Amino acid sequence: MREKTLLFVKLLLLFVLALFVGRAYFFLKYLVSFSGNPPSEIVLSFLRGVRFDLSTACIVSIPFFVILLLPGMSRNRYARQGVLATLLLWYVVLLVYNFIDIQYYAFAQRHVTFELKNAWGDTRVLLGIGLEQYVVELLGLLLFLGAFTLAFRRLTNDFTQRARARDSAAWHRRLLWDVPLTIVMAAFFVVFIRGGLQAKPLGVKNAFSSDAVELGILSLNGIYTTFNALAESRDGRDPVARLKSLHASAGTPSQDEVVRMITSSDRESHEPDYPLFRRFTYPLAERKPLNVVIFVLESWSAKFIGALNGSPDATPVFDELSRHGLLLTNCFANAQRSIEGLSALLGSVPVWKGVVLGQGGLLYQTRLEPIGHIFKNYGYETVFIHGARHGSMGFDGLTKRVGFTRHISRDDFEINSVTDDGVWGIYDEYSFLRAHHEFEQMRQPFFSVVYSLSSHTPYTLPSKAFERFAPSVPHREFLNSMGYSDDALGKFFSAARTAPYFRDTVFLIVADHTEGPSTGGNLYEGYHIPCLLYSPAHLPPGREPRVVSQLDLAPTLLDFLRISAPYTSWGKSIFADGDRVALLPRGDHFVYVREPYLLLTDLDQPIGLYDYRANPAANLLETPDPERTNVSDRMNLEVESYLRFSYDALIGNKVRPAP
Repeated sequence: MREKTLLFVKLLLLFVLALFVGRAYFFLKYLVSFSGNPPSEIVLSFLRGVRFDLSTACIVSIPFFVILLLPGMSRNRYARQGVLATLLLWYVVLLVYNFIDIQYYAFAQRHVTFELKNAWGDTRVLLGIGLEQYVVELLGLLLFLGAFTLAFRRLTNDFTQRARARDSAAWHRRLLWDVPLTIVMAAFFVVFIRGGLQAKPLGVKNAFSSDAVELGILSLNGIYTTFNALAESRDGRDPVARLKSLHASAGTPSQDEVVRMITSSDRESHEPDYPLFRRFTYPLAERKPLNVVIFVLESWSAKFIGALNGSPDATPVFDELSRHGLLLTNCFANAQRSIEGLSALLGSVPVWKGVVLGQGGLLYQTRLEPIGHIFKNYGYETVFIHGARHGSMGFDGLTKRVGFTRHISRDDFEINSVTDDGVWGIYDEYSFLRAHHEFEQMRQPFFSVVYSLSSHTPYTLPSKAFERFAPSVPHREFLNSMGYSDDALGKFFSAARTAPYFRDTVFLIVADHTEGPSTGGNLYEGYHIPCLLYSPAHLPPGREPRVVSQLDLAPTLLDFLRISAPYTSWGKSIFADGDRVALLPRGDHFVYVREPYLLLTDLDQPIGLYDYRANPAANLLETPDPERTNVSDRMNLEVESYLRFSYDALIGNKVRPAP
């Protein structure tokens, strides 16, 4: 039994070492994200990570160790070998998953948790990207897995040899030791899994001990965060269960104050028990039966848009369009992934802590009245156009949920080497022009979403003519793809201006989220997206500097069109007076925007406060100041009230009354 115990310890340490190597690789790959942190804090993050790695190793190993401890296993050599071979395969699969999680961080700025299920349908495409874009890293992974396998076999072979020598011993005497020792080992496993003897077991929040979110992420690994999310799901705990414990304290805004943050009392009415179910109070005669087209631009970041003072400027076409439309200069994405952005844009619903309309669960069981339903009820034709395959990103289910009657996908195009990028689907130029041809044939009024594709990794271009940024320019692959999408946008509008539908159409051009690697850890850049309302015949040009988020865009369109049908939304029209706030998702944290501040919080306490107008990169809480502390504390209370109100509306199904 002593040999078994020693083997288990060695295998656990081997897997912990493998995870530690993965963390070192993660650190080196995203070194620029940690450049502003003291070396001592980085070392502490690595040490803190060992605690999570040990917990992870115990979680994934304990079933195999229990089997090896069963009475009689010492007498069956083939059974032992089978269990150990399966354990090795399991370890290898998990290490590959950890490698994928490290790549995923570039796009979502967090480890994989609840999004695993949604990404499963795109496994083939994601693997294709990995084989093409990360060839060197994949070779390194194979070498690492080879070394790990050799070390594992050496440890287990030694165990097998010594076990054979004892096969002739009296097994019933060993049984007297095996049972109590198994109980003792189980107790130690429980302690390691829960991270110690403290009152509350180890959790994701224990990784974040400072205001540097990236250091907390460094302490975690994707295997742990995934198992944590799966455990929450299996236990029936909803992703916002933390909000159950929130209780109003002194200075906490009331529900009425929260409602005023979200709704516009100057132009809307709502039922007292259903404040999110409201309507504009315009008379029917004022309604504008215009077409509505929303261009959703994949990963476009305000950081690279000249009209928003971005540099280098990748979007000359958008810049020119913005001179003739209403440019929202401080628009924030309620998203870090595409499905989140679409959920916020079309459902006007929150996506905090894994609550995403396009992924089923809580929001699918909530009564909603999204914008697509409203347009359809008003006689609009509705079509969603995306160059990827039909089920990609979960868009097929989401588009149905929000009211689209048609969904044009990759399967509806002529697919060849000219039109198809070979990875995700149809190049933007061809999907945008397909949208134009559809609009020419559709009965007016119509409502459409046209979702771009080409500025998604691996940033495939149709020709080298679009490689406009030199190799020395940081993030040139993304910038080139963004420039190509901008060029495709220009071709669409060149064609559209000659069509009869153009004059009676309002266009909304907005990003789904920012591009992760190029925006880094800067909160403002990480959520700041382009947003333009463009309808030259019906909307004068201008610039709107107030806080706007994707949740506000559906109410804005209904307000602009003077549509008085009841709808559900967590947003407020940009044409309304009063406070403007935005609550944005960031893994297990929240980003709250109230001009001119961004607050980063975990609800328990403020982590960072940033003045995005003066210096968006400087955390004001690093320097003690009573006034700034008061601002952050007040904003934190607003976040709690906002979330408590939202939680009660969702759980109580009080978003809208029953039909």
